[in-house]
Amino acid sequence: MKKIIVMCHADPNVSPRPNRMLCWLKDDFDVLAVSPTEAKIEDVRSLAYRPAHKNKYVAAFKQAFLRYFYLLLGQYEESNWQSLPGARNLIPALAAENADLIISHDLMLLPLAFLVKSKTAKVMLDAREYYPRNFSDNWFWRMTRGPVNERLCKTYLKMCDKVITVSPGLAEEYRREFGIDAEVVMSLPSRQDLRPSATQPGVIRMIHHGYANPSRRNELMLELMDYLDDRFTLDLMMMITDAAYWNKIVTMANARKNIRIVPPVPMPKIVETVNQYDIGLYLAFPTNFNVEYMLPNKLFEFIQARLAVAIGPSVEMKAIVEKYECGIVSRDFSPQSLAQELNKLDDEKIMALKQKSHQAALALNAEANGIRIREIVVGLMD
Repeated sequence: MKKIIVMCHADPNVSPRPNRMLCWLKDDFDVLAVSPTEAKIEDVRSLAYRPAHKNKYVAAFKQAFLRYFYLLLGQYEESNWQSLPGARNLIPALAAENADLIISHDLMLLPLAFLVKSKTAKVMLDAREYYPRNFSDNWFWRMTRGPVNERLCKTYLKMCDKVITVSPGLAEEYRREFGIDAEVVMSLPSRQDLRPSATQPGVIRMIHHGYANPSRRNELMLELMDYLDDRFTLDLMMMITDAAYWNKIVTMANARKNIRIVPPVPMPKIVETVNQYDIGLYLAFPTNFNVEYMLPNKLFEFIQARLAVAIGPSVEMKAIVEKYECGIVSRDFSPQSLAQELNKLDDEKIMALKQKSHQAALALNAEANGIRIREIVVGLMD
């Protein structure tokens, strides 16, 4: 049985793309997951590279100091290694795997992949972001991580045997800047046997789920609620990445009677949980290139949950919503603009949009992706 190493700098148990990749491949190949935390997926072996420290604060300070020290010296790859504590300890074990294919779900892990690959092994990158401008709206990121990602892209992208990415806009930018042909594999959830839920007279239930992220200006969706009529409610099912920003979101939510914060559910339960709502809401102000051209998991989870979709004019999301006629798109990214479109909706129109999502869900699901990924993998190892 051929061996595949799947690397990711996230928890593979909850991060959608690496999790799906592992599940698609584990039945036909000997799969080893390499990540900061142990992968607890049946029939998948696991190696975790984040070391345990007696004092995590001292360890974090040391890691940050070395990362910026090497950055100032212009030693970008060494700076990158300092963001992967413990990863180099795995080099002997990974090299001994003699894997036929290494799949990396993060740019920062490509140096490790090329260090441990055999002469005949192939390397594939899942470029889930456009890494040189991942958080370009943040000046500190531009000064620190930005140059590292630029160097890694220039060094390693053309060495990869295959690159996939999440949207046409990202693929085109990789082609324009680095001369590589990245194949688009959208982030589609598993197909669910669901039907659109019935609307309730006089109530329009909206849901937004995902990470609370200042780069995406989630607060605009809370401001939106000030411009909607009394039929609308919004539930926020969000996870915390920035404590200060989360506190801002909580404060704004508590100040509005038409917003609730509800507890998040495990990734496999998202679609069936949000099926009870009417509209999946995502107003994502294009603060950086990745936000402008993203095709996020949540858009396809809304569709798979048979919800109507309400978004701003984000390039790639707009193309999907308009193609399948399953939602509304505002003229601009202001809360007022999206509110104007939402206030026009009635129960009949919402149910028609939910039925369009029902039809779209039959095509926009992970099963087709799984077939294509297996085709790519077999082709690389032939």
